[in-house]
Amino acid sequence: MITRLEIDGFKSFEGFSIDFSPFSAVVGPNASGKSNLFDAIQLISHLVEQDVRSALLGLRGEPEELFRRTPGGQCDTMSFAVELLLPASGTDPFGVEFEVKARRLRYEIDLQMRIGGDGGVAGIFVSREQCLRIKKSEDVSEFVRGVNKGLSYGGNIGDFLLTEFDDSGAPIFKMRQDGGSGKPRIIPARDASKSAISTIPNAEFPHLWAVRSFLSGINFLEINAKAARSENDRFEKQTMRPDASNLSAVLARIKEETSSELRPDGALNEVSHGLSRLIPSVRKVISITSTDKKEFSFEIQMADGEKFSSRVISDGTLRLLALITFLFDPKRSGLLCFEEPENGVHEGRISALVETLREASEFDLEDCLQIIINTHSPAVMSCLKDFEVIAADVVSRTEGTSPRKSTRMRRGIKSQTDMFNSEHHLTRFEVENLLRTAGDSA
Repeated sequence: MITRLEIDGFKSFEGFSIDFSPFSAVVGPNASGKSNLFDAIQLISHLVEQDVRSALLGLRGEPEELFRRTPGGQCDTMSFAVELLLPASGTDPFGVEFEVKARRLRYEIDLQMRIGGDGGVAGIFVSREQCLRIKKSEDVSEFVRGVNKGLSYGGNIGDFLLTEFDDSGAPIFKMRQDGGSGKPRIIPARDASKSAISTIPNAEFPHLWAVRSFLSGINFLEINAKAARSENDRFEKQTMRPDASNLSAVLARIKEETSSELRPDGALNEVSHGLSRLIPSVRKVISITSTDKKEFSFEIQMADGEKFSSRVISDGTLRLLALITFLFDPKRSGLLCFEEPENGVHEGRISALVETLREASEFDLEDCLQIIINTHSPAVMSCLKDFEVIAADVVSRTEGTSPRKSTRMRRGIKSQTDMFNSEHHLTRFEVENLLRTAGDSA
């Protein structure tokens, strides 16, 4: 899981940092930077797997537009850092099992935009990249400190990836196996068009592979109801796509892998129960495999026994089914980022939806699904616990005679009687008023 995220120079972020727990809800009005936060996480996810250009083109806007603009001009550097709590072990794409001895790591990456002689953008490169071990004595995460009994910090293992300079003064990326053993791998970094960690293909470098695997595997759900209705063939990807276009295939795979003589539907029973919790009129989710076993589809059976195919199920029901299927998939792991989960949900069921998300992210030191949502819904806000809330707004600061705006996020709600720094925390009334004020001005 990501316990901390730092951003500078990207979109609306300037000197930004925020801490996360297993379930966090970013609450704020439109245009406060909630979606930009997810864009930053998505960019990091792309950078550990793709070249810089492809990673940037995967976001909204032209690459150069993603660098923060200030009254004095445009930033030429964007910086990111994530502090991670990694799984204790894993398996690489070639079936090799590996152990993560240092489970608390910090990954940093900077991108630099170079301007050519004609004033145009000459290129965007990785200018700095590091993967550092977080020592137990230096671990400041409040959440981790509360659960770190038995957590492995790696003893005297050194750092895994550093940006240094060779004898000629040229920048290099230096990667170390398990932080010290074996000969380090050196990669020239003067014109790095991709990250060093993206060159790691397997568990030869176990910790770097674990970081790459976690970050590249972050899940972003932007469910497209029209796409989610479609039938899938047997060659379709069987882990959920962001738009849920392979929902039929995922349901079929869950049933096939978890069914037994006593439970022929396997984990689909949990999917059915989870959907019924949000839509009480639903009794059962049914996965259908064609007679030649080449195509998958699904239907929903209602409490009165009537069945409806995916072609006629409402958009709201499909959106919830895709979410519930992801949450109850035995193979789900890592981090889920989900925007506005309340869309298509009856207001009377929002409390059950929030509780479902909370339960799905219940922390387990060995196997944890982290969930980060964003919302501007007062109904969702009213269902959140104080420590789950991250309040987002835009703050204006003066630089000389020109104001500059940036995204601010404050974690956790404090009671009115607590003594706290308002720069870092808000009361529940203040967060709710932030949403009301934004709604009145819209």
